Amino acid sequence: MVLKTPTSSLTGPSHSIQLYYCVNTPIANELFINRLWYRTKAKIEWLLFGGAPEVPTGRSSPIAKLPQELVDIITSYFIYDTPSLLACSLTCYSWYIAVVPHLHYSLTTEDDPIWPPDRDHPWPRPLKKSYELGLLPLVKRFRMRMGIVGNPGFGPAWLNKHTLRYFSALTNLQDLGIDFLEVSSFMPTIQQCFGHFSPNLRFLALKEPVGSCRQILYFIGLFPNLQDLKLHYPSPIDEPDGTVDATLIPLSNPPLRGRLTLTCFTRENLVKDMINFFCGLRFRRMDLFRVRCVQLLLDACTETLETLKLYPSDPFGEELFKRKRE
Repeated sequence: MVLKTPTSSLTGPSHSIQLYYCVNTPIANELFINRLWYRTKAKIEWLLFGGAPEVPTGRSSPIAKLPQELVDIITSYFIYDTPSLLACSLTCYSWYIAVVPHLHYSLTTEDDPIWPPDRDHPWPRPLKKSYELGLLPLVKRFRMRMGIVGNPGFGPAWLNKHTLRYFSALTNLQDLGIDFLEVSSFMPTIQQCFGHFSPNLRFLALKEPVGSCRQILYFIGLFPNLQDLKLHYPSPIDEPDGTVDATLIPLSNPPLRGRLTLTCFTRENLVKDMINFFCGLRFRRMDLFRVRCVQLLLDACTETLETLKLYPSDPFGEELFKRKRE
């Protein structure tokens, strides 16, 4: 398990506080509503069970006098425990400041017909609610879950003038994941919809993106600080025509020095284009399952590769080891 502590440069106390004060009015309103509701609920429970609510003494709690750095360290141990984070947010104002970036770190929305109609996260309800509260600048991880294969993917129709306003408010996103992204449908104005992610995005996960190799390469090149890349296909697909949009040139050369994850990946031309336009590949870790171009990736990352993960049931991996033994 990897813990996200508040001492890093992107999620540290100073960064979190800076984001908070940009949206202090909506968060203050949410804080007031949360305290009013939970404290009223607690008083009712005390009365129902025969107790009596505590009488305030007018003296400030000693816990409110702890240094903010110490509060940040304490709350960092609960970043995966939402009930504990909610309890900490009700302690005092300084604890709420430390906890709120963790509470709103991740945001997920979906449009899947197998879910019941009264589900909690249909598009764009979570975006709209967080936008109205001014919390979208706190979101660092966003996931768009789409329906079954064969349904329309995530295309321009999903970003009208209202949803595009919500989407553009994700100004500090570091981790983006989208299912069935129709890259070809967004061309040639794809930068207007996703360009605001460029300064901070470090991780990109695409499930079965729709588009030519050059179009997908252009989309990856929108993010000059990208480190980790994940491309997932439920099953191997035929290689699209490599001549489509051959004039597209990526706008940047991402470092791509983190992890590469490929599943059922048969688009060898995309890997070749990445090597040519990004001046080689420099991934330190690779997780490959049913990838046709394993040897090409190994040759490209010879100088930087530290960890390689293959699977026993992978037929392409078996062929690779057979060649090595021979």
